[in-house]
Amino acid sequence: MMKTMIAAALACGALYASLPASPALAQQSNLTVAVNDLPRTLDPGETPGNVDVRVYYNIFDTLIRRDFAHPAADGGAKLVPGLAESWAWTSPTTFDVKLRDGVTCHDGTPFDADDVMTTFSSERLWGADSYYPEGRVYFGMLKDVQKLDGRTVRFVTAAPDLALEHRLSSYISFVICDSAWNASRKEGVGHKVWMAEAARALRAKPIGTGPYRFVDYTRNDRLRLQAFDKYFEGKPAAEMVTFRSVPEVSARVAGLIAGDFDIIVDLPPDQWKNIAKYPDLKLMPAALENTHVVTFNMNDPVLADKKLRHAMSLAIDRKALVDSLWDGKTYTPNGHQLESFGPLYIKDRPGYTFDLEKAKQLVKESSYKGQEIVYRLVPSVYLYGPEAAQSMQEMWRAIGVNVRLDFVDSSKDQQKPGQQLTPWSNTFRIPDPTGSLLVLWGPESDMQKGQKLYKANPEFNELARELYTSNDQAERRRIFARALDLFEDDMPMTMLYNPAPAYATKKIINWMPYSHYYMDLRPTNFSFAK
Repeated sequence: MMKTMIAAALACGALYASLPASPALAQQSNLTVAVNDLPRTLDPGETPGNVDVRVYYNIFDTLIRRDFAHPAADGGAKLVPGLAESWAWTSPTTFDVKLRDGVTCHDGTPFDADDVMTTFSSERLWGADSYYPEGRVYFGMLKDVQKLDGRTVRFVTAAPDLALEHRLSSYISFVICDSAWNASRKEGVGHKVWMAEAARALRAKPIGTGPYRFVDYTRNDRLRLQAFDKYFEGKPAAEMVTFRSVPEVSARVAGLIAGDFDIIVDLPPDQWKNIAKYPDLKLMPAALENTHVVTFNMNDPVLADKKLRHAMSLAIDRKALVDSLWDGKTYTPNGHQLESFGPLYIKDRPGYTFDLEKAKQLVKESSYKGQEIVYRLVPSVYLYGPEAAQSMQEMWRAIGVNVRLDFVDSSKDQQKPGQQLTPWSNTFRIPDPTGSLLVLWGPESDMQKGQKLYKANPEFNELARELYTSNDQAERRRIFARALDLFEDDMPMTMLYNPAPAYATKKIINWMPYSHYYMDLRPTNFSFAK
């Protein structure tokens, strides 16, 4: 009842100062995290979305881990051991990984090379008919994966691959446990049939090697994890972690102040001052390697006109969005790249620009005749998504384009027949174009092969393949620049900005957020103050 009263007061514009200071707490052992949305599933091969990875990052481990706290000297990413204790290229196309000893899966079985072989099998992940299609986007350049002994695995690539180590630290590379997955294997049954059963079992009870094991999941309410005391980096600090679904920002803030929550996510800048009023709370801004975008369905009869797509992109005043929504605390990348790309970053690219007069002229030159265009969005998924949509609706109206907003309940609803405009976020999953632009928009991506919203210039797809195989960084930079030119000319989407939300926590929480949506609750990154 109290939460309802607080939320109602906030909705009416009441000040958070009217709430009492959150109560002082004794040493605690459980953690409650209020999130905007719970995972769709906990299958790391199926759903690598923002709301998914922040939870299952704590259930599963990768062979190699990115050290977000200590970037490389050139601005690129630094890699450190995960389930692998060491790794090396033994030839231009063979990559050997030495596994840690003493690691245990949540079901009690010892971790070894068989778990890696199962995770990276061609039938599951990277073969022409793999169960998980997105696996081919990440690892389609693999030629073989070999077990050299119980603690050593060799990855064989069809050509040199300068980004393999980074991909082994990222999405799709979370290691599953062999015994649980292969319990569904049936002799004489096609791999996609028995793997469908294995995937259902994994979604119901995911088993990994991470610091927390799965307990239960009540859809639209909560998801609980329990500390895995045999974790190889030591016992986790929290005995139980509960992720609580709290879609409204005001309710998350009120719950933190009242002491119901320990961490809240996606706090917009207009709420930061409210947190500062409470001495036992702290604000933790996070600069995300993620960009909010608007996708154009190139198969739609209206949006098939490239001049119209370019006009709608040019009509967006991104600085106005950043200033009004994010209080000027973020930016729009200059193309599908970040400075963390290191030597591949192209500093002088203009990226997606604002030019109202050119936008108006392109509308006149296009085939557009005033038809209604529908922008479908799920209001709770992206922070400031509805507000950005309403602002862009006015910007598009200023160039004579009629856009109607359609608020729907799920991403599946967004993708129903008639899809035209939709919001999306593009995470730079590794600091390399093969793990960002090409994973999301390349020739094997869902945008080209699954949803088929992007009809790419054939040269773009050819350059994409070259980026995977070239072992000369200067040449890769040249290829990347040309690929960006073609991609921006195709205009299957336009960039808005990198979101700049903050986390807010109780001061007794010792934890560092990352530039990805991972919520790392390992002993090395999370503890309670004593």
